[in-house]
Amino acid sequence: MRFTHTIIVLFLLMTCTTTFAQEKNNAPLTKKKITIEIPQDSVKVKKSLIKKIKDAFKFRANFRKGEEERIIAIINRLEKPTPPKDTTVNNTYITNNNVPISTIQKQIDSLFTDFTTSVDSTKISNIDINNLVDKLLPMVQKKIDLEKEDEKRQAKIKQIRDLLQHPYGIMTTVTINKIPVKKILKKVDRNTEVYGFHPYWMNKFYLNYNYKTLHTLIYYGYELNGKTGGYKTLNDWNAAEIIPKAKKEGCKVLLCIFDKDKKSIGHFLKNSDAQSRLITDIKTLLEEKKADGINIFFDDFGETNRANFTEFIKLFSRNLKHINPSYQVTLTLPVIDNNNYDIAEIEPFVDRFIIDFSKKNNYGPILPLKDSNYSLDVGLDRYLNKNIAPKKIVACLTYNGILWQYKSKRSDYKFYNTITKDYLTKYTPVYDKNNGARIDIVKNKKDTISQLWFDDVQTISDKYDFILNKGIGGIGIWGLGSDDGRPELWNALIDKTMYIKVQTTILEPPVEPSRFMSWRMRFRQELKLYEKLFKHPCDFTEADSKKMLSDDIIIMITKILFAVLIAVAVFCIIQKKKLGEDWPKNKLFYGILTFLIVVLAACIVLCLFLNPKFSGFGLSSSGKCETSLITVLKILAAGFIIGLLAMKFLIFPLIKPKEIP
Repeated sequence: MRFTHTIIVLFLLMTCTTTFAQEKNNAPLTKKKITIEIPQDSVKVKKSLIKKIKDAFKFRANFRKGEEERIIAIINRLEKPTPPKDTTVNNTYITNNNVPISTIQKQIDSLFTDFTTSVDSTKISNIDINNLVDKLLPMVQKKIDLEKEDEKRQAKIKQIRDLLQHPYGIMTTVTINKIPVKKILKKVDRNTEVYGFHPYWMNKFYLNYNYKTLHTLIYYGYELNGKTGGYKTLNDWNAAEIIPKAKKEGCKVLLCIFDKDKKSIGHFLKNSDAQSRLITDIKTLLEEKKADGINIFFDDFGETNRANFTEFIKLFSRNLKHINPSYQVTLTLPVIDNNNYDIAEIEPFVDRFIIDFSKKNNYGPILPLKDSNYSLDVGLDRYLNKNIAPKKIVACLTYNGILWQYKSKRSDYKFYNTITKDYLTKYTPVYDKNNGARIDIVKNKKDTISQLWFDDVQTISDKYDFILNKGIGGIGIWGLGSDDGRPELWNALIDKTMYIKVQTTILEPPVEPSRFMSWRMRFRQELKLYEKLFKHPCDFTEADSKKMLSDDIIIMITKILFAVLIAVAVFCIIQKKKLGEDWPKNKLFYGILTFLIVVLAACIVLCLFLNPKFSGFGLSSSGKCETSLITVLKILAAGFIIGLLAMKFLIFPLIKPKEIP
């Protein structure tokens, strides 16, 4: 133990000495930066301070096990980590107290800086060191623990990603002493459905989507013309490459019909001809792209159109289901519906209600978790209390953040990718478990001029957990592509909505035929083995060969048939010489002789088939798959029939003696 501590101290002393020498000689040297900032007064003072800190850690470590490993881990963590090459995986994972790992690291750095600048380095006492360790030890230990948790999480996500490449899972057979005892099937399953909105203006980002994470892709593209019922534009629905790609990856695809003009929607809901045209157009569009249904996304159309909207939904649903019962009819609803929707009437005609939590209604975060009329908690309860089946409700979140001007209260949406590039590189966010992450943009170090609210990996994961605990039907994401290929938000979806399902099948232990099987069971087993052997010799294993009991019996039968054939042939020759044409059983014995020859030939073929040393057909010692016995017998039968026909029509006419008058 002392040797290990000595090595650690020598390493730190060498680092400090190298730093001092480099500054003195201005020589370029690659080195790791140490978080501990110590006044550059003398090497002797540095040695003393580092030794005191190390000794304090040593004494404190005695109260728990793993002293050596823990001290090494803690001192190693005092080094500032090198920025990762992959900046998409950053330290944004948050502790239970809503403090991210990156913030813990900054607290540690700040603690050392404050300590070494506020205390005279030549008069540092053991009390000062102990106070420092009191503050440092919990933070460093928490950072280590959280890094381990994140490593487990990343390992789980990697395993799921690998299994997603095998849609039917991976089967593993467990053997003991070469005997299979159980089969384990691992495959990916879902906790809930995931719906992703693809806005038409995001078409260039579709290659970065993780389609296997999605259950359904909703193409936001059909802009309704309320006067005619046709479309103003399809926004590349007919030509978008995302649709066949999503279908190939196993996603369902829905076409979103949207209209933001209250007057246009009102005109449409009062015009039956316009509704009929929309239904006709949608039928054609869905059939052409082999899509799976529609999503209706109307903005506020007013309480006066409540009954008209209800009748439209009924008409639309009936017509689509009549063409294809598997078509999905989904409806996007605002957090507060203002009495526009008769939920009780339309509920039987709608497969999913997607609650849109992606729009901001007042100052602050887009979607608080609780304690707001627009919060996730209140919004979901509002619709659950309307007796919608929980499995029909989907909570739609957003990847976007919102930037508020502090004085004017004007706002601007920001893509997640923009937030990570332009803001997280300059500012440190403040975390609130209820409201998410916030960045205060200040002027003159004191005047706040704007605030940016957004969700990162942990805050959006907290909302996923809340949704899953509610037991509703799914999670929706508005604005696929706003992350621009960054993997952390996709990983959060995988982590929360997917899991590895393990199915174990216990195999029956093999039974020794000679000890436990009755003659009926043996006979049935032999028939199954011969059926497998004759039809699929390539699948006939060494274990199957050991189970087979009749190898020697076939050889014995072949020998007996050969002896009987010789005896019958000799008997026929003797009788023919003795009685000539007057032998009355001439035809009978020649028929028996022919039958014995055919059966003997089949038995010889079977013996050769079962002999692995004979290559050509059947089993082979080389492991090469040979021709099946059925094929061989068919060839022999065909040859026998051809031979008979040749004998009858070709050979016999030639050798038959001419009749003499």
